[in-house]
Amino acid sequence: MFSGFAEPFFGNLLVCEKPIFVSGGNNSAIREREDMLAKKKIVLSVTIVMIALLITASILIIINRTSIYPYETDKNYEYPLDQTNARSISLNLKNGKITLPKKYSSYQTTFIKINVSTTLMGKYSLPSIEISSGKSSFIQYFEHGAKGSRYLNISALMSETETEINFKGDCISIDDQIVQLVTFENQDLSKLKVLVIAPHPDDAEIAAYGLYSSNKHSFVITVTAGEAGENKYDEIYKSKVKQYLKKGVLRTWNSITVPMLGGILPEQTLNLGFFDGTLETMFKNKSKPVKGLYTEALDIDTFRKQNISSLSQGLSGGADWNSLVENFEYLLTTIKPDVIVTPYPALDDHHDHKMTSIALFEAIKKLGIKSGDLYLYTNHLTLNEYYPYGKIGGIVSLPPNFEKTIYFDSIKSHTLSITNQQDKIFALEAMHDLRPDTEWRSSKGAIKNVFANIKRDIRGNGNSYYKRAIRSNELFFTVNIANIYDQEKLNRIIGKI
Repeated sequence: MFSGFAEPFFGNLLVCEKPIFVSGGNNSAIREREDMLAKKKIVLSVTIVMIALLITASILIIINRTSIYPYETDKNYEYPLDQTNARSISLNLKNGKITLPKKYSSYQTTFIKINVSTTLMGKYSLPSIEISSGKSSFIQYFEHGAKGSRYLNISALMSETETEINFKGDCISIDDQIVQLVTFENQDLSKLKVLVIAPHPDDAEIAAYGLYSSNKHSFVITVTAGEAGENKYDEIYKSKVKQYLKKGVLRTWNSITVPMLGGILPEQTLNLGFFDGTLETMFKNKSKPVKGLYTEALDIDTFRKQNISSLSQGLSGGADWNSLVENFEYLLTTIKPDVIVTPYPALDDHHDHKMTSIALFEAIKKLGIKSGDLYLYTNHLTLNEYYPYGKIGGIVSLPPNFEKTIYFDSIKSHTLSITNQQDKIFALEAMHDLRPDTEWRSSKGAIKNVFANIKRDIRGNGNSYYKRAIRSNELFFTVNIANIYDQEKLNRIIGKI
């Protein structure tokens, strides 16, 4: 291949088998450099894996957090406000501020219809808007990824002295725009007789503790003993039947006594003793008595006998639909309420809640009552059990609704002070069924509860009643009782059965 003097030179070079180093020091430096490069590769690999895991975890958290909404969160909320007694005017929102006309400053229940758009972080963290005026401020929370028209509840900020309302978004954008101020005039409840209807023990407290505790003329009537649901006391009772019987006794006692924390006299509380989870079955065969789901009890006095109010002496019948309606007739005739607080069948997903109000409407119509108002609440929103969204103390505003099919005449936002909210915590805590399972008494059970709570917080799907009910206000859709005689309106109030 090579010729002449070049051949020996290149030949020796090509056949050289050992590398030639100038000194041993260079050999050590190269090894150190190789070790350093290897360590950097390990660190880089670990970093890449950690970033990949973090991204994957973030994606999974976002998926979990958005999956709790069984609807598209970028849809506009729709309400038939043009069919109500609402007053509406347009205002200019600029730089996160609006100025209210003075004539609107004293309206009790007020909303701002506004277009919002969450930021990218709003799909991970719950978006919110801080609403403030003067020295007062409240926070309203929205769905992850919320976009489109929403209603900001500014009722608690309406006053004669402050007319400027400020809005500050967290993970949500509020562009300059023309917004709608929607206002409702509310009646003064202080001198009116209020009847609160609760399908189960704790429903009155969840929905209306602030309302009824602010009115000593209130009556709290609970329909069922609330004995169904989880086998919560299995660590104490080996027999499920005994557990459910004891649960019914405890919850009946709760329904009678807890309103006393709100200043309601025992004479003004009553539990009708019907069996939890059976009202729909009763409705389908109105004259047939229905047994308890887990106790097989048929005697209506199984739980009813705990009542101490003289109102219990007028209760009659058995565990059947016709008796439920007749007992409502008796109570309406005896109490003669001006306002009746009851579940909103079209917006509350629980069958006992729907049927409670349907039985009440039937009793009202049988008696021919046409004066007074219904205050309708929802504790189990049909679209989403997690409503109202966000943290304790946040504002309750209009729930997600995308069709103008429901009916109401007005809206009542009842503001709760910090003291009211604190009192409401203890009212709920006094309810046995809202406490942790009795397994917490063991270290193993306590640890299990801790990890379950951490998991819920990470996934963002905690829906405890403390989180959903301890708010700065309570919200009611109101209907003039005379309007339930209009079958078309009644159908829209009841919704799907």
